[in-house]
Amino acid sequence: MNQLLKTFEKKSDLTQLICFPFAGGYSASYRPLFEQLKDVAEVTAAEPPGHGTNLMPLESSIDRLAELYKEGLTDKLNRPFILFGHSMGGLVVYRLTQLLEKEGIYPAAVVISAIQPPQTKRQMLTHLSNEAFVQHIAEMGGIPKELLENEPMMDYFTPSLRADYKALETFQHTDQSIIDTPVHLFNGRQDEKCMQDASGWLKWAKTIERTNFDGGHMYINTHLEPFAEQMRQVIELTAKQQLIRH
Repeated sequence: MNQLLKTFEKKSDLTQLICFPFAGGYSASYRPLFEQLKDVAEVTAAEPPGHGTNLMPLESSIDRLAELYKEGLTDKLNRPFILFGHSMGGLVVYRLTQLLEKEGIYPAAVVISAIQPPQTKRQMLTHLSNEAFVQHIAEMGGIPKELLENEPMMDYFTPSLRADYKALETFQHTDQSIIDTPVHLFNGRQDEKCMQDASGWLKWAKTIERTNFDGGHMYINTHLEPFAEQMRQVIELTAKQQLIRH
């Protein structure tokens, strides 16, 4: 398995769920979700360059990340698979799906969570001092309190957070091809920006089903059980559809 992708437990008879993390996140961010879903899916999570145990140099381009993941996944997609991305990971999944579909590879479903649509002009943050930059992300609920209070750990994580935010800030929506794969759009009801702009996603996929959860931007952590239950429903629905097709 390459550095970019980590499978929690090999279960080759189950649907593959491939997860992409939020800014600053890495594969371990999805261990709680794996624990909830291991009976219905083989859960793989991305380990972005320069995050977690991946020693590749940090990458600050959404398009480049999508290309790297496409290359890393190509020989692993041998059965029905679902792509899930939260926050920055949602934008990566959108681009990755476009790239895969161009090669005739279609996910069974795509779940895009807590990210404004690709045409959004994003707030510039990476010019801020480390202190102001970290403070802003902390206010969004994107950094656990224990981590914020641990200065050496914050110094360690800040470069990867900056690279990820740079990728979001510099993203150009140049490929406007429409996604054929069924898309599920997830949001936390208290995540004001994403809720306000959610309908902006509708033009970029043939079918989009929307689900909202209690909680804010990081509802996947604060409301793990209802989120995991909805993911389970998506997995079970796609498994049924695969049976019908065959």
